Amino acid sequence: MRAAISLLVLLLSMCGVQTDVSTELKELRDMVVELKGRHVAIEAENAAMSQRLAVSEYTVQALEQELQDTKVEMKTEVDNLKKENAAQEAELAAVKTRLAATETEVENLEKEIRAAPKVAFSAALGDSAGGLGGGLNLVFQRVITNVGEAYSSTTGFFTAPVRGVYYFRFTVEDVLDSRIMSIRMHKNGERLMQLVEYDTDGQPSYLSSGLALQLEKGDTVNMVIPADYRLFDNSAESRSTFSGFLLFPL
Repeated sequence: MRAAISLLVLLLSMCGVQTDVSTELKELRDMVVELKGRHVAIEAENAAMSQRLAVSEYTVQALEQELQDTKVEMKTEVDNLKKENAAQEAELAAVKTRLAATETEVENLEKEIRAAPKVAFSAALGDSAGGLGGGLNLVFQRVITNVGEAYSSTTGFFTAPVRGVYYFRFTVEDVLDSRIMSIRMHKNGERLMQLVEYDTDGQPSYLSSGLALQLEKGDTVNMVIPADYRLFDNSAESRSTFSGFLLFPL
């Protein structure tokens, strides 16, 4: 290109072209050089842009892959959470079922407790008593407690209102000097136990004991003082007492 321009300048000089033509050609050459420089710069810029574009495309691909991986992870996590939630709901349902069963059981037990017979009594002798002949059935006349009305302060007998296990206890006193005191517990008229105490020191003597008895409905329990023995009590102090209560029905 440069050789062609030089040759053109030479021809023009030989032909007598004026000097301003040479100036124009020089300017044209300078323009060509400038265009070449701009072309090189544009190519360099294009190369840089291509590189940036390649980097951007790689970044976009990487982001797309990361997004895809994230979607997969999130789906897996959502599936796991759904499974856990389903398991928790099943467990909650089971707990609710157990709770309902427990509440029903408690309610039934409360009904049984409310429906179960309530039997308990305590009575004091009230006055001194003594056995004559074949003995004396003791009537503890001063009723302190008689839940269920199973004890009779008229006869001195306790009558079991239901089949079950009952506990009975007694305490009696004698204040006579140099005398033997004795007490018996009977069930359905038969002797279950007898306690004896001999007083020689002039001080009050006590006999006290108790029994757990399995009774059928209608069975009776009472206290008896043997013949020729005495017990002491007064209505103000309740020194001789007879008590019993239902442990549990059968």
